[in-house]
Amino acid sequence: SPEASAVKVKLYATGSDSESGAAVLGTYNLKKNSSTGMWSVTVNGDLKNIYYTYLVTVNGTTNETQDVYSKATGVNGNRSMVVDLDSTDPDGWDSDNHVLFNNAQEAVVWEVHVRDFSISDTSGVSDDNKGKYLAFTEGGTKINSDTSASSVSTAADYLVKSGINCVQLMPVYDFGSVDETITGSATNRNWGYDPVNYNVPEGSYSSNPYDGNVRITEFKQMIQALHDRGISVVMDVVYNHTYSTDSCFQKTVPNYYYRLNRAGKFSNGSGCGNECATERAMYRNYVIQSCLYWVNEYHVDGFRYDLMGIMDVETMNQIRDALDQVDNRVTMWGEAWTGGDSYHPTNTCDGTKFIPAIQSNAGSLSERIGIFNDSVRDAIKGGAMSIANTGFVQGSKGAAKGISFGLFANSNGNYKWKAKAPSQSVTYADCHDNAALYDQLVASTVSGDYGNRYEDLVKMNKMAGAIVNTSQGISFMLAGQEMARTKYGDTNSYKSSPEINKINWNNILEYQDLVSYYKGLYEIRKNFTPFTAMDKSYSSAYTLNKSMGSAFSNQVAFTVKNDQPDEWQTMAVIHNSAKKAEEVKLKDESCTEWVIIANDKTAGLKKLGEVSGSTFTVPAISTVIAVDKASFDKLA
Repeated sequence: SPEASAVKVKLYATGSDSESGAAVLGTYNLKKNSSTGMWSVTVNGDLKNIYYTYLVTVNGTTNETQDVYSKATGVNGNRSMVVDLDSTDPDGWDSDNHVLFNNAQEAVVWEVHVRDFSISDTSGVSDDNKGKYLAFTEGGTKINSDTSASSVSTAADYLVKSGINCVQLMPVYDFGSVDETITGSATNRNWGYDPVNYNVPEGSYSSNPYDGNVRITEFKQMIQALHDRGISVVMDVVYNHTYSTDSCFQKTVPNYYYRLNRAGKFSNGSGCGNECATERAMYRNYVIQSCLYWVNEYHVDGFRYDLMGIMDVETMNQIRDALDQVDNRVTMWGEAWTGGDSYHPTNTCDGTKFIPAIQSNAGSLSERIGIFNDSVRDAIKGGAMSIANTGFVQGSKGAAKGISFGLFANSNGNYKWKAKAPSQSVTYADCHDNAALYDQLVASTVSGDYGNRYEDLVKMNKMAGAIVNTSQGISFMLAGQEMARTKYGDTNSYKSSPEINKINWNNILEYQDLVSYYKGLYEIRKNFTPFTAMDKSYSSAYTLNKSMGSAFSNQVAFTVKNDQPDEWQTMAVIHNSAKKAEEVKLKDESCTEWVIIANDKTAGLKKLGEVSGSTFTVPAISTVIAVDKASFDKLA
């Protein structure tokens, strides 16, 4: 705090005044080092688990604040805590290892909210752990609302059996929109895009938010349990803004950590009242060190950056470089856009030009920083800004062009934006924002009840999954997409009730065919290298039917060659969104004997039929995937 005229540290016995034994243990003056600008004090004694705040005086005003660099806090994050991190490690933590991918495209990403994951009575998770970190640690969970479903796994076991290998956790750092002192309230929930303490786990997901150690240990237990199942963990981080400007940053160094516009007001590119200044040296360093901390202390395997477009390219690339020093397989991807008008300064702290990390600047970002491909998202199901919009799977012919570019992860041409390589694109149909896929299918076609099963919509859902999983890029979905999850038409459920947001695990029973279909798609993707290749080497091997996909069509068809000797050598993929069966002739006729491995009902590694020639009959609203018969028979 270089501008402060005085700094004191105040020690407390508890994290809040409402707790038993609350007391002030002392206040100590810090001394400023004139050469470094750093304030410090030495306090003798064992301070483990003691809580503290700083009293920072700037321009005659004194504010009490938690530590910007807090590693542990009390309830609601208002007081920092002195923590012995080693003592928070669960049994076996020393042998816990990252789960990383040689190529980020090998990830099957399942985006989930900690509370939504297990809060339903259908989750099979114990009452004590529902909605908590520890829900992810439970094994043997079953749908418990129906005894006939005793063999149907839920929660973490379900992920393993379904073939999902990467969980992206919605915000799990300490956020301000939920009161940690209140338990059991349906209204006391939020997505959590409201940072307060970036380096501290959120307390409302722990069994005891008052003890700063508990949330740390239970967070580690969650990571450990997922790693034990071979599941990679990506953390959703929000370094672009804070919950409010009444923050530890502003109280410690006023107007430094936030970006101010020319009028001296807080810039609001986040749409949340402020945006953080990643172009400034101490905040850039803070973000880099924070990412490293989560990787090293908590064994997090990757990051998803909220509103990455507010951050600058240089900061993002420096994060990538820093993470590479740990392991270059740690994943990074983010939203390359803003949530409003962002004020951009001319230069960054090192004198380089300020370049926002938005899609149009993808060429300046590392090819190993993924970008959410909203153009293919909108092509699949219709523009996300209205639940009534239609896309390719609902029969919109004009969306075929977006699908054709999405096949190559937007790396083979400039369609709205251009990726440097497939590794730079996240291919998806839905996420926590806007409508869930099945809800948009309902609203844009049948206008029926969101919780009902509609056979044509199940077919559309299957096709959406097939498009994502047979495209290059990182495969991503909202948790429950594969079981027709509904939020009952709520397109912005950030603080809606658990009844709206919870995963209803009974859907596994209602949509067994859909769940099985997605599992089969993951198997196909895993067994065919061109879909998960990081570079452009396979783009030239793709042959796209030019009469389809490039303009207006209900069919998109392509073939692709594979140079891996122990895999299928040629694959054909044909998407038909028409309401009737269509005959589709492949442009590439180099292969004339095919084995079908996916149709309108089933997907996977088994033979479903054979086709001779280059013309396929594709059922209405379906995808057909076929491989050359010679290599299929050889590998069978």
